[in-house]
Amino acid sequence: MMAELSRTRQFGASPRRLALRLGLFGLWLLPLALGGYPLYLATEAALLALAAVALSLLLGHGGVPSLGQAAFLGLGAYAVGLALKGGLPLGLALVLAILTAALFALLTGLLVFRTHGIFVLMLTLAFGQMIYSAAHKWTALTGGDDGLSLSGISFNPVLLHLGVLAFLLVVVLGLGYLLRTPYGKTLEAIRQNEEKIRSLGVPTFYYKLSLYVLTGALTGLAGAGLALHRSFISPHDLFWLTSATLMVMVLLGGSRGLWGAAFGALLYTYVQSWVSSFTDLWGLFVGLLLIFTVLFAREGLWPLLERRLGGERGGA
Repeated sequence: MMAELSRTRQFGASPRRLALRLGLFGLWLLPLALGGYPLYLATEAALLALAAVALSLLLGHGGVPSLGQAAFLGLGAYAVGLALKGGLPLGLALVLAILTAALFALLTGLLVFRTHGIFVLMLTLAFGQMIYSAAHKWTALTGGDDGLSLSGISFNPVLLHLGVLAFLLVVVLGLGYLLRTPYGKTLEAIRQNEEKIRSLGVPTFYYKLSLYVLTGALTGLAGAGLALHRSFISPHDLFWLTSATLMVMVLLGGSRGLWGAAFGALLYTYVQSWVSSFTDLWGLFVGLLLIFTVLFAREGLWPLLERRLGGERGGA
């Protein structure tokens, strides 16, 4: 029994925290019984959660702020859409979406990580807006302001939802394991004191670049999933406000925990849908919720829930 408890603590999940996490996924599984719009909304939330988890890894564990995540979403979406319209099979189209976003992250990261602090945020924003502008103006390829329709491509909503949830769970658990490896511990040390770690001979530039590429690839896959889910790709989804929305999701749930980012995405999506059903001022409500989080739960709402219901401090 003691050995079992030891193994549970080693992997960072007490029985109460495990129950809380299962409850979180239960909120995503419940719409399966309802179907229709609730299921559509839950799938949307799960795909946004994948992008939010990637941003949480980048921001909370790599110390890298980014307002260019919408570019990765858009590149993944357009890559999978154009590939499928070109006759490529789904599996290859998804791989192409991941590689496209990862390549963009690699090329831009080579410049982004030659700066520090606010300049990183500014460069990610600038590169993101460049992709938005290209998608908006390159009408022959992207459809411009009219977007790109994938109406001829459809998936069983139940199977799509279950597939997205399964992949989200694998990503959260996989990244949680990654953070416990020497690579993850080095990233944490870089986040806390990059100058000191660099003085020890650690190539911090390449650590941050590799993390940026990984998160770009995951966000690109999320964008591909959103394109397949919505059957439509709009250049407006590449605008910087989409990146800001992902940042709000992470801050609501908690930037230092992957489960928190997933919870933040679910909370934001459900709250937006519920409030917008009776008023156009849903942004005001979300803003008040964010202010409450910053003032009374600075680590995020998920760590607060874990302390109150899980009986211990939240974690990845």
